[in-house]
Amino acid sequence: MSKRTAIKSFPIILAAAVSVSCNLLDTYPRDGIGSNSMWTTEEHVNLGVTAVYGILKSKGCYSRNPLTDAYTQYAFIMSTGFDELGQRYFCYNTATTSYGIFSSKWNDGYEGVQYANLAIANIPGVDMDEDAKMTALAEVRFLRALYYFDLLSFYSGHKNTDKGIPLYSEMPDYDKAYLPRATPADVRALMIEDLEFASAHLPFTSYEKGRANAAAAMALLGKVYLYADLYEDAVSVFEALIARNDEEGRPFALSADYASMFTLAGENNPEYVFAINFLDTYGNGSYIDLLYNSRSANCAGTNTSIPTTYLADAWQNLDGSEFSWSDWPGFSWDDEDVVNEMFAQRDPRLEATIIRPYALFTGKDNVVYQYRPGYDTDVQPYPCMRANNGANDYYCWRKFCNTGNETTIRRHSPTDLPLIRWADVLLLYAEALNEARGPVDAVYNAVDQVRSRAGMPPVRKGSREEVRQRIRDERVYELAGEGHLYPDFQRWYAHDPDFDYETLLNHTILSFTGAPVSSQAGTRVFTARNWCYAIPQEDIDLNPALEQAQGWNN
Repeated sequence: MSKRTAIKSFPIILAAAVSVSCNLLDTYPRDGIGSNSMWTTEEHVNLGVTAVYGILKSKGCYSRNPLTDAYTQYAFIMSTGFDELGQRYFCYNTATTSYGIFSSKWNDGYEGVQYANLAIANIPGVDMDEDAKMTALAEVRFLRALYYFDLLSFYSGHKNTDKGIPLYSEMPDYDKAYLPRATPADVRALMIEDLEFASAHLPFTSYEKGRANAAAAMALLGKVYLYADLYEDAVSVFEALIARNDEEGRPFALSADYASMFTLAGENNPEYVFAINFLDTYGNGSYIDLLYNSRSANCAGTNTSIPTTYLADAWQNLDGSEFSWSDWPGFSWDDEDVVNEMFAQRDPRLEATIIRPYALFTGKDNVVYQYRPGYDTDVQPYPCMRANNGANDYYCWRKFCNTGNETTIRRHSPTDLPLIRWADVLLLYAEALNEARGPVDAVYNAVDQVRSRAGMPPVRKGSREEVRQRIRDERVYELAGEGHLYPDFQRWYAHDPDFDYETLLNHTILSFTGAPVSSQAGTRVFTARNWCYAIPQEDIDLNPALEQAQGWNN
């Protein structure tokens, strides 16, 4: 890590967002969190804590993680539109270590860590209510663990054999800014310490929208153990979380309506354990609507990321059997009735996640559009327009795509982005329990809760290995488009010699008709180096103690 990155938090002065009606998390502090006038009053503490949350919305951090599903076979960075970081070049494997895709997450993640370190160092000395002080400390320690979790996931991996990342538990002096990679075990130890503290000192549910809570800290702690293959430890944490949720009257539960969760109207649901709170104001909105949505939307979306045929074909039939094109002899995309019949017999999460041929979408000014292969504009509903105005021959996202005029400022969607939701907790628990003890009844119960909410039958029983794959598949059905799939693949397959990534993750992106999409489409190229990000070249140049990730030396 460079001196510039390690100490850059000190001089930064954050601009205040102008909005008197917003809660504290919607604005940045008016004074630099490292300035001499900070950290003397409770108000300063509140502003400083807000700054630590603010990094979550930066373009290199969690707010853009949904696009990383495109590093698996289930999505692809199709368009160059607003792909500011060059994530498409990671899909093509043509990125170099100087690209923004690597520097943005590295710099933003470590900025979040150092903001948290500043707060942790200064909050204890502020004269304020002790309970409020402990809550503030718990929030920033949760956030520090959250930033480290993301950095470890993308630049290393969590296994003990992975390279690790530089570890800063406090703001470094100039002569200590050049640290080598710490082991994943060392980073994990700090995350565990932070999350145990946060779990003990935060309320179980958030005291204000967008704030950390004990449930989120426990869920993240369970993930820390699970990602490191410490299955019994993960089981203990998830079981404690589920038991405490029961004791608290089950404030966290699966939302009754899966599809509505990812809309503006449905974002305040009981399933979101921790989410980034977005607003339609400059600097406080989400980019995902713009990058996922179509040209017919009020945001004039860019379809930068698209779901692939691999995802569309993955969801099961309603009876729980695997979907197969062989069951539809003579199928034609030109027959609207047959197309609608085929999709009506699939897992309902398909329709909630993607826009498929002949589906309806409510776009700008509440006009209802239909996603049709052609642009016969004399027929209503009007044909939905994709970003480059070409033929509608590939799938589009529906998750997080605002309808009507919900997005009032382009690039700043008000729809929240969940980082932890209850369905994810149940599937993580099922995975850890299956690995630790085999497919016991509690494994099936956890997975079946998620499937039942979606209107799907119970998961088929089997051996540990068979149930392992079914849980992994369920995570795709449930979480596609939310930014979990690439970290899942990294922890499942990066060290698996039997995983044939060269076949599965190297392929031409096809339209739903089976023909190549257009000249814009590329062929995904995935090699061993794509299991993690490169450390930015400028940091390698400045810090001789840093070892570059395998395969990324320019």
